[in-house]
Amino acid sequence: MRKVKGLTNEQVQNEMKLGHMNISPKPLVKSYRQIVIEHVFNLFNAYNFVIAVALIMVQAWSSLFFVVIVTSNTVIRIYQEIRSRNMVAKLNLIISPKTKVLRDDQIQEIDNEEIVLSDVIYLETGNQISADSIVLDTAVEVDESLLTGEVDPVLKRVGDHLLSGSFIVSGACHAEVEHVGIDNYATKIANEARNRKPVISELVTFFNKVTKFTSFLVLPLSILMLYQALIVRDESMTMAIVNTSTALLGMLPKGLVLLTSVSMAASIVRLGKKEVLVQEMFSIETLSHADVLCLDKTGTLTQGKMEVQDLILFDHKLPYDINDVMSSFVSGSLDNNATFQTLSKYFQGNTKYDTKDRVSFSSARKWSASFLENVGTIIVGAPEFIIPDLVMPQSVEVAKQKGARVLLVAHHPDFETFQDDLKNAIPMAAIVILDPLRADAKETIDFFRENDVLIKVISGDNPVTVSALAAQAGVENSSHYLDATTLQTDEDIENAIMNYNVIGRATPHQKHKMILALQSHKLKVAMTGDGVNDVLALKDADVSIAMGSGSDAAKQISQFVVINGELSTMVDVVKEGRLDTNNVERSASMYYLKTIYTILIAIAMVLLNMPYPFIPFQMTLLDNFVEGFPSFMILFEKNISKQKESIARHTLRYSVPNAMAVVLSVICMSIFSDQLGLNLNELFTILYFSTAMIAIHLIYRIYSPVNWYRGFVLIIDVIGFIIATRLFWDWLQLAPMTWGLFRYISIIVIGGIILSTIISYFINRYLDKDIAE
Repeated sequence: MRKVKGLTNEQVQNEMKLGHMNISPKPLVKSYRQIVIEHVFNLFNAYNFVIAVALIMVQAWSSLFFVVIVTSNTVIRIYQEIRSRNMVAKLNLIISPKTKVLRDDQIQEIDNEEIVLSDVIYLETGNQISADSIVLDTAVEVDESLLTGEVDPVLKRVGDHLLSGSFIVSGACHAEVEHVGIDNYATKIANEARNRKPVISELVTFFNKVTKFTSFLVLPLSILMLYQALIVRDESMTMAIVNTSTALLGMLPKGLVLLTSVSMAASIVRLGKKEVLVQEMFSIETLSHADVLCLDKTGTLTQGKMEVQDLILFDHKLPYDINDVMSSFVSGSLDNNATFQTLSKYFQGNTKYDTKDRVSFSSARKWSASFLENVGTIIVGAPEFIIPDLVMPQSVEVAKQKGARVLLVAHHPDFETFQDDLKNAIPMAAIVILDPLRADAKETIDFFRENDVLIKVISGDNPVTVSALAAQAGVENSSHYLDATTLQTDEDIENAIMNYNVIGRATPHQKHKMILALQSHKLKVAMTGDGVNDVLALKDADVSIAMGSGSDAAKQISQFVVINGELSTMVDVVKEGRLDTNNVERSASMYYLKTIYTILIAIAMVLLNMPYPFIPFQMTLLDNFVEGFPSFMILFEKNISKQKESIARHTLRYSVPNAMAVVLSVICMSIFSDQLGLNLNELFTILYFSTAMIAIHLIYRIYSPVNWYRGFVLIIDVIGFIIATRLFWDWLQLAPMTWGLFRYISIIVIGGIILSTIISYFINRYLDKDIAE
């Protein structure tokens, strides 16, 4: 290496004063204080707090259980956002903390953040490049696979640019720093990755919309109900607050979010046992909705572990055994790339021939050579770069079409002249190297295809190789592939990803644009990756999945990390997501039944100037047998079919008919109670039982078709409700049951079921027509 002069300490100090240091800006993320404030001090919690204080003032202790649910919801949401915030904040592509620099003609080892602009850094084999630089003196081999997806080392000559985040795999050099801090390539990728959008949970989005809507009704209705109770009807303060609180608490859906969070948390535990790290809870749900799964090749479809598949001998007259030659060759080589590690594992015989000289591998040459004593020059590399006109055996061509990499072993007698006379080298053997397809790849691809998820393989590798491996994995139309180097415009990229399932030579930015293009067509996109080159695409995908053997950056930015590296584990994740989504969707219709009829009954009671017809303990018992028990038991069903409609449409289809039947029965009985000779206690008793039975009819509709398990749950639910009601009759403040009351209850229940069936018919007709269109 020629003499290179680094900066003096004085020059370093000047650069520091100018702010030209290798310090990356701190990520713009919320503080813990901001997150806590957002989740604690909001309108929903404010209403619940006021209701709780009012109930405490009148000592209605039995009505305060809702505080536990609200607190649990808040704590879970805070925990999830803090965890997501920390995951993004710690993202860093530079994992090596120290760098050697040349200052005042001496090599010093300093922290990466102490590097300044124009510093001369010294890089050796194995070092990570911590700042974008320019090679000053000696050519080196650089591994840029984490940045570009290219698996072969890249030769960097004097004057070439070195990208931060890549590694030196061969040689050593001095390089002048040209970018520091935020201007570094690795820092730019990390900053773009930090601007990730949050996981969009359709369940939580819908819950929040309903909660926001009901929250706006709470204040005016509470004022009107309290005014009528205290001023118009002259009721006691305790009765007024308890009745009003009962109505208001029924309007604010609380248990559903907790049920969803608990269900997701249980899935996280189950997935953890299968070695899947779930970094964002609601991403489980999002993955269950995925329309497209974009896979990388290396390390995802394949094992990322190359192995020699075959050794094919040529017909030659040389008196050397190929195993002796190759064992000596790999023993004397100084190369340490993945290819030579693979050869070393395969050729482990004795070193019969000593190495006298060598030419290291170069990605430009595509070969390396060694001069073996008593043998001559052995050249190993890409056949087309050693003997371009060589006709390979048919078995080798077949191997290429299957995605294998082929190396040629050739012999030349003269080490001094062989580089200018490669075409006259004598072929000895062909080595077929294969990066094996994961054993579970085809099974996994088949599962996704059968479950309406389109598979697209996007890789930085050769498109022919990618296509061959995709075909082995069962990817549809894998023979119809595209080379991304031919794509010039964003429109070309969009057309490519919409029309091809296999794309090779894709750059990180092209992968990113492909994800965005799929999303622009209203598709939910899941993305797997293991390298820094996948980070941009991972951060904007609807769901991101990193393999456990991947880079720290990929794992930090992803919502899922498959620690065991098994592709089939993703099937378990999708099944868990669909199980949770389907069960919570059905549970939501049970919960929102009460929300709908509570709001409408409260409005009706204000118009009729009557007290709300339920007390807190009655609502608690109804909650247990209409929401709690049946929604909990449904969690044990293994429904993994893809969600067919949104939760809003499911709620409209199921909750609204029975809710309207409950509301109309309450209004009719309230209006005609005097004519029927019913006192207020008898009226409320009739409404309590009729509401419960119409609500249980909703559970029957949701459970349909009824199998033995669902039938058993329904029977237990009805029996449990009857027994609980009998045990707590006095606490429920119900009137003594008479034949007359039983007759009225039966008439209302039968009429309510008929009415809900009619309403359901028209709603289903409307929704099904909308789907057909």
